[in-house]
Amino acid sequence: MQDVIKQLKSSQLAKVYVIHGPETVWHDEVLAALQQRVLESGFGEWNWSIYQGARDFTVDDLLTDLATLPWGAGEKVAVLKNAERVSSEELERLANWLQSQQPAGTLALFFDKLDQRLKWVKGLLALGEEVRCEALQGDALARYITDYCVLQGKTMKHKACELFMEMVSPDLNLVHNELDKLISFVGERVEITERDVAVITSLSPGEAEQNAVFAMTDHIAAGDQKGALQVLECLLNAGESPFRILPLIERQLRLLLAAKTRTGSFEETAQAMGERSAYPLRKASQYAGRFTLDQLYEGFGYIVEADREMKLGSPAEAVLQDLVVRLTVQQSQK
Repeated sequence: MQDVIKQLKSSQLAKVYVIHGPETVWHDEVLAALQQRVLESGFGEWNWSIYQGARDFTVDDLLTDLATLPWGAGEKVAVLKNAERVSSEELERLANWLQSQQPAGTLALFFDKLDQRLKWVKGLLALGEEVRCEALQGDALARYITDYCVLQGKTMKHKACELFMEMVSPDLNLVHNELDKLISFVGERVEITERDVAVITSLSPGEAEQNAVFAMTDHIAAGDQKGALQVLECLLNAGESPFRILPLIERQLRLLLAAKTRTGSFEETAQAMGERSAYPLRKASQYAGRFTLDQLYEGFGYIVEADREMKLGSPAEAVLQDLVVRLTVQQSQK
């Protein structure tokens, strides 16, 4: 994306830009780069216009704008935000006009979602350049986080970065907010440590209870029956649903099995499993040696049995307690 931003600031502008995707930070950066380009070329206030898409929006004023020559020798950009809210009929009118006319400036269309099967979408893409604003994942997100820290005069080692990604969703607005909190917290200290991340970083919305579940599954993996049962009791007393806890216990077994049998790197294995980062898999690998393959497969059987009992009406709290005991006792029988 940074290469796209550089091109927008220095290369010749295209006739049309179609910007789409879920990562709004990239939308904002593209918009800022285009505005800076216009302002620096002169007569910025006259050559920069923004339209807001809506169901009753018509493209008439936008077409008039695109047909009007820019003021002075400056560059002209017209922006249509929330373009997905505009009716297909109006967007088709816009695409047809652009195909038959030569606009006096550049048109930038911003979509949260875009169906590229539509004829008018294909027409717009054929006229200009597509800018995909996808959320960063895995190694790409890790590089972004560490680069952001470096720009602020800080460092974050790999394990701290993995913990950060485990706790924070890949939404860059949230990533920026949490990194800024960490940078402020460490003060003049250069390195942001795992402890800093654990103490300061907020969990993604709705994940506070899940973090406690993670603590419980870590106790299970370590064979700490007392610790696992204590966390389980706290979760149940806090009103956590047993039907939400059970799948995360199963996830821990899948992580242990993957850590024990993997043939590729942690990153490749985590990606194949659909995990957001390799951190949980690396953590599980510390305990994988405590289990035999037969014990892990037996553990999956316990999960299926617990699920069936809960759905048949057995007291879910007692079923989970029994499951935790069985999973931790089996390690001592290795």
